[in-house]
Amino acid sequence: MTVKFLIQLIVIASMSCALSYANLGDVDDADLENPMIEKGKAALQQEDWSAAIATFEQALENLSGSADLQNFLGYAYRKSGDLDKALEHYRIALEINPDHKGALEYLGEAYITLGNLKSAKIQLERLKHLCSPIPCEELKALQQAITNASQ
Repeated sequence: MTVKFLIQLIVIASMSCALSYANLGDVDDADLENPMIEKGKAALQQEDWSAAIATFEQALENLSGSADLQNFLGYAYRKSGDLDKALEHYRIALEINPDHKGALEYLGEAYITLGNLKSAKIQLERLKHLCSPIPCEELKALQQAITNASQ
């Protein structure tokens, strides 16, 4: 291994360790400038699912084509217990960006909640393909969730 490769691995590992709360996905630059996204993310961190849903639904008026926003909304709906709406928003996120790691992870977790490990494992395989050769946080989280559900 080269020194440059080792440095890259260290940087990736330290970035991964910095996240100690819900994986809210990557927000593109245009979304970062939207105060509604920040307000919704703050509500997610506070586990105020209804406030997050209301905020993200309002943000959809201007950002309906954002896979990140659809993923955030799916997450909030899933955590609030509305799995049908969660699945709907994860699917929209994946229509916009079929390689959205956060949506793949959370869709897999929704399937686990529904008792559908087969579909969760399909999402895991998609993440394995995307997160190669270095496993991403979304892959690790879904692997752990499947392991826990299988016990």
